[in-house]
Amino acid sequence: MSTSRLSSLQCKIPKSLIAALGLIVLTGCAAQQQPPRDVSEVSSVDTVLLFGPSTSDASEEGVKITYAQASMGFDSGCNPNQTFSDDLNDCAKLPSEVKTLALDHCASFGLKAMFVGNTTNWLQQTVSNFTCE
Repeated sequence: MSTSRLSSLQCKIPKSLIAALGLIVLTGCAAQQQPPRDVSEVSSVDTVLLFGPSTSDASEEGVKITYAQASMGFDSGCNPNQTFSDDLNDCAKLPSEVKTLALDHCASFGLKAMFVGNTTNWLQQTVSNFTCE
């Protein structure tokens, strides 16, 4: 009798684990995507690089630029946690060096640099994503 309970318990755990993982994946995929913005329109006010930026995944399609930055506050009426914003990266700012790097990268292909958004890596550095259109 205890063997049947054990096998019954083993069947329930994987199903609930699979259901939880599926829910996490669906939640992550359901995040709204903001349309890309022209890099020249993104503000550089009050942002300073702590270390020079580095590029990764550079191709004709776009580039990712990783950097450590210091920002001084945020615009009034603009919540950096997006609580009051309908657009995901409405409050994002880019240091001028990062903007120049993205513009130069896309210009080398004869394309325009578009800012897709920021994420953070495990070192808490900013990772800015750009596409070339």
